[in-house]
Amino acid sequence: MPFDPVRIREHFPALAIEDHDKPRVYLDGPAGTQVPRAVIDRTVDYLVNHNANGGGAFRTARATDAISTEAHLFMADFLNAPSPLEIVFGPNMTTLTYQISRSLGKIFRPGERLMVTRMDHDANVYPWVQLAEDLGLEVLWLPFDTGTFRFDPEAFRQLLEQGVRLVAFCMASNALGTINPVKEMCRMAREAGALSYVDAVQYAPHGPIDVQDLGCDFLVCSAYKFFGGHQGILWGREELLSELYPYQVRPAAAKLPKRF
Repeated sequence: MPFDPVRIREHFPALAIEDHDKPRVYLDGPAGTQVPRAVIDRTVDYLVNHNANGGGAFRTARATDAISTEAHLFMADFLNAPSPLEIVFGPNMTTLTYQISRSLGKIFRPGERLMVTRMDHDANVYPWVQLAEDLGLEVLWLPFDTGTFRFDPEAFRQLLEQGVRLVAFCMASNALGTINPVKEMCRMAREAGALSYVDAVQYAPHGPIDVQDLGCDFLVCSAYKFFGGHQGILWGREELLSELYPYQVRPAAAKLPKRF
């Protein structure tokens, strides 16, 4: 089927806006995307007809719960997650990473090591660096080759051999465009006894993601990168999310998927 850019553009109201009689051109793809009319209409419909806190006995609360369940099912399908219970929604990827990093911090001990990379967006670097500062952990840095813009597998292996508890890396770089061999990196991390935390924010709009095939422990992405609202999504293995300490108020849900 041929790609018809005129027909596609008609679905995005923002693309009809003109400045000084000239149509806008949005070049901020790595930062986010405009939303189609379907997303706008669905959001307005919710705010007008169903807006409520979940968990209530009245109609709008039940509708909110149903929409939330639908969203969890959709994202589980999008990421090929084994269960919608493994989907966590939050304001954005950065906030979710800060949140889950603090819960993971409960199982780390002073002197243990985390690995971050020189390629990643700071959202998948500084939450771990600050966690290390708080807990007395050591941070190992994985460089990339400035000629090929890729990681050296041998350098990755050597760092893992230093007893890393968690390694955080990106599926695709928003600065370089590099697509990393995530499946292989997750396998190496798992064999070394390290958890893997994958930033798929930049990759998710461009290619399919199968968390079961990748073999990662956590993966994060952002709906506003693929024509959705400004929201982040975290997938984590059910057994990990069930065991990790959730920072929450006492009336909050204790079970997945609302645990985080």
